[in-house]
Amino acid sequence: MEFFRKNKKALIMLAIALAVILVSSFCAALVQTDGFQVKVTDLRNETNNNGLQPNDPDYVQGRVVSGILFVPKTATEKNPAPGIVLTHGYLNNRELQLQNAIELAHRGFVVITVDRGGHGNYTIEESTPALTNTNGLYDSAKYLYNLPFVDKDKIGISGHSMGGMSTAAVLAQDAGVGIISAGLMQGWDTFIAAGPDVSVGILKAKDDEFFFGSTYADGTESICREYLHSTGAADFVNVTGYGNTKDAINIENGGIYIDGQVVKVEEGTAASSPFRVIYESDEIHPLNHFSIPSAAHVTNFFYTAFGTPAGREHIKSTSEIWWIKEAFSFLGLIAFFFMLFPLISILLNLPCFASLKKKQPAEGEICEENLVSFRKGGLVGITRTVLFFLAGLATMFFGGFILRKVYTEWGSDLVPVNKIWPQDTTGNIAAWGLVSAVFGIAVLLCVWGITALVNYIAGKKGKEQTVVTNPFACAKIGLADFVKTVLFAFLVVIIGYVVVWINWGIWTVDFRIWTLDVHPFVIDMAPTMLRYTPLFLIFYLVSAIGNAGMRAKELPEWASVLINALFNSFGVLLVVIIQYATFRSTGVLWQGDMNLGYIVVFPLIPILAIATVISRYTYKRTGNVWLGALINAILFTVITVANTATSIPYAA
Repeated sequence: MEFFRKNKKALIMLAIALAVILVSSFCAALVQTDGFQVKVTDLRNETNNNGLQPNDPDYVQGRVVSGILFVPKTATEKNPAPGIVLTHGYLNNRELQLQNAIELAHRGFVVITVDRGGHGNYTIEESTPALTNTNGLYDSAKYLYNLPFVDKDKIGISGHSMGGMSTAAVLAQDAGVGIISAGLMQGWDTFIAAGPDVSVGILKAKDDEFFFGSTYADGTESICREYLHSTGAADFVNVTGYGNTKDAINIENGGIYIDGQVVKVEEGTAASSPFRVIYESDEIHPLNHFSIPSAAHVTNFFYTAFGTPAGREHIKSTSEIWWIKEAFSFLGLIAFFFMLFPLISILLNLPCFASLKKKQPAEGEICEENLVSFRKGGLVGITRTVLFFLAGLATMFFGGFILRKVYTEWGSDLVPVNKIWPQDTTGNIAAWGLVSAVFGIAVLLCVWGITALVNYIAGKKGKEQTVVTNPFACAKIGLADFVKTVLFAFLVVIIGYVVVWINWGIWTVDFRIWTLDVHPFVIDMAPTMLRYTPLFLIFYLVSAIGNAGMRAKELPEWASVLINALFNSFGVLLVVIIQYATFRSTGVLWQGDMNLGYIVVFPLIPILAIATVISRYTYKRTGNVWLGALINAILFTVITVANTATSIPYAA
């Protein structure tokens, strides 16, 4: 009873967080399953065949290494439904095609969204071919083909970006086989070939960072946003005889082209014969899989290819529900991070961790609140206030504007891709953290030295002096407490992920918003996560030291945390804003060689802000920066490693 009395507030907060997770996940599952009218199954290493012997020429072997299967109740052996396989692009996972899976299943299609080799839960045994091969997509299409409740004459595939490349390759591979009836390439512009009875489409962003450069009819170059007026678009939809003037080509956005002519097809009704179509959404490449217009285009394509599934009524492609599920998953993500704070508070009150709690300062002892005073006059007070902002702004701008240099040049040297560190983009982010940490240490030393010098000068002039605190003092810790702190940090993350796994097991939903995702991972990743953690720990430790000392005692705690969160994250946000403000205004990237790099750091921006809150919260309760730094390093390393691609097989 004493434990509950001491932890009453924290237990209530923890209960609220878990309740929000439970309710939001239930609501997300309710939408994802179309009111539990769609059965959702997590497939791992599932195989099937069409009942023939392997030596039979018509034998089909299907396999899904890692996929999520959506089966509407209306899809039965007596009433088979069209089947669609969806896959993602480079650095992503199967969950990033959920918007399309939910919309198609809602309309009666059987859907599988699958991980590509080297991504998500699809671990690889061989390195080089795995990231670019087509086996995962084609084998999954064959798996669908073999299901008794799927119409074998209506199998479609669609993938985004590198998944679009796989879509194009599978269409060409299947041309002489005939399993695939329709394919939609999302965010990919190179079409190879397809069978004569196959409908093929392209879904593109108005401004795509990677693809859709072409030429006008007069031979001059065109950029992505002009693709519908290019020879590339005309050739794809088989439009010919357009002349040689610059404005001769005008392909209709979403127009259904049969034999080079636009035909009217009522949505929900299958086209009379195989067709070509190009859809353009007013967005950027990574929004193809998180976009209301693009989800509508995917739905429209498969409606036009296969018609409305038997036994179902047509639902307009623009009538979408996926975003409601995503809103509840986002609420679950917020609750997941919120849950960590009462959990930390409760664990600190356990006898085994009691020694980590902050000791009350002795009389006259100087603590971090004395570092900056907005109200205090005199040379020392003014200097500290100015240094507070100069140091914060320096680290902020350095972190943002050094990103390109590290990502494109230094990253592969500082953290090379090998069996120890098998993920190239994770290594680049870790390298950025190391460079930023070195700069942060230099800034802290400068602040300490300048403050000491000004304090000395003030003393010489007979003016008021204050004790100059060592900014690194907050990192001093005994061996026994350090061991406890490490165990504590791992315990927090493990408990957090137990909630993730249980939640996934019940509802088959994770915690996410766009590319920031907390979801279960395969255990093969764990050793890799541990090996990356020390690299990220260096960054988060230096950041925590800065968060501990860089604050003003006259401001409320939330204001100081907000200021530090801006210092830590706004530099990266700023360069992303410049990149995309330039791109969306001109159609040309500000820094073309960072077309992938800035996409990679999208989730880093909120992570840096969240890490600031965690480090400050734990420091206020322990008087030491190690706990927050370790929790941040472990947690965000796990999230990062689980949400990107591996170029080399995971090693134990």
